[in-house]
Amino acid sequence: MNVFPSTLGDLYIGSIHDGLQNHIDSHGASLVYLIADDHTADLCVPLLGSIVSKAHCSIIPSGEANKSIESCQQIWSQLVKAGADRSSLILNVGGGMVCDLGGFAASCYQRGIRFGHIPTSLLAMADAAIGGKTGVNFGGFKNYIGRFEKPSFIWIDPVFLNTLPPREMVDGMAEIVKHAIIGSSDLWNMLNRVEHISGIDWMNILKTNTTIKQHITEADPLEKGIRKTLNFGHTIGHALESHFMNTDHPMSHGQAVTLGMLAESKLANLTGLMGNEDFERIIGLIGQLLSPSEVTLPSFEELQYWLAGDKKKSMGRIGYSLPDRIGSCGWDIYVKENEVADSLHWLGTYART
Repeated sequence: MNVFPSTLGDLYIGSIHDGLQNHIDSHGASLVYLIADDHTADLCVPLLGSIVSKAHCSIIPSGEANKSIESCQQIWSQLVKAGADRSSLILNVGGGMVCDLGGFAASCYQRGIRFGHIPTSLLAMADAAIGGKTGVNFGGFKNYIGRFEKPSFIWIDPVFLNTLPPREMVDGMAEIVKHAIIGSSDLWNMLNRVEHISGIDWMNILKTNTTIKQHITEADPLEKGIRKTLNFGHTIGHALESHFMNTDHPMSHGQAVTLGMLAESKLANLTGLMGNEDFERIIGLIGQLLSPSEVTLPSFEELQYWLAGDKKKSMGRIGYSLPDRIGSCGWDIYVKENEVADSLHWLGTYART
C-alpha cells in the first residue's frame, strides 16, 4: 500500500483489504453510511465484502442528471432516519458523480460530517475524488452548487477498474492526459509510451497522476491561482456537457473534456500562446488515447448560453486556462469571442473526420 499524505485528505493506493477496515474503525464512527449509485452498488460494493457489512446504504440512480439537490434530499432524509450524527462517517463508493454528490451531502448535513471516498471509476481515481471539491448540478449547469470540503481519506484500489467498460476507461484517461499537458512532462512521456490503453500499468500511472493533482490543489486549495489550470478543457467541455445533458444523447464528462481540450488547445494555438509543434503533439496524443467522439456539435451561438454561465466567470468575463507548451499552463487568459468561435468551428470539422 502507498500513502500520499495531504492537507486535503490523505490518499491511499493499494488493496482495500490491506487496511481499509482498520482505517474506518480508527475514526470511531457512531454509524457508517455508504452512498453508491445503482451500478456501483451491483458491481463494486460486493468487492468490499465484510468491510461494509454493517453499514447503512443509500443507492442513487446512476447518471449525471442525478447529481442534484433532489438526490441530496433523499440522502439527508435517509441519514435522519438512520440516526446519523456528527460522529458518523459517510463512505462514497462510486465514480465522480457519487464522490461529488456524497461529499456535498456530507458537508451540509448537520453543518458537516466526515466522509471518505472509495473511487471506483478511473475518472474519480484520477481526478474527481482528489482535491476537496464537492457539488451538484443546478439549472442545467455543471457543479453549480457546492463546497470546498476535504474528505477524511481517499482509498484507491485499481481492482475496481475491472468492473468498467472500455468507454469509461477512455473517459477517465482524459483527466490523466489533462494533468500531463498542464503540469508534467514526465507523465506526458509515460503516456506517449502507451501503445494501447488496455496495456497500462495503472498503479504506476495513478501514483504519478496523484502527485500532480495533489501538488496543484495543496498549493491553491480554494482555486484562487494555479489550481485554475485544472480547468483546462473544462470551460468548453462543461458547456458541451451541459448542452447535451438533457438531450436523448447525453455526453459523458470524459468525452466533453476531451473535446474541450481539443478546442482549447486550438484556442491557445490561434491566439499565438502555443506553437504549432506542441499543438500537433497534443492533438496526436488525444486522438491516439481518447478516441474523440464523432458527433455533430452545436454552433458557437448555441453554446454561448452555457459558456456565459460558466461558474469560473469573474466581472462578466471568462478566464480560460490554456497551455503555452506541454507541461505548462496559464490561467485567467481572456480571449476574443471570434477566437472561441473559430476554435469551435475547427473542432466541429475535426469531430466529423
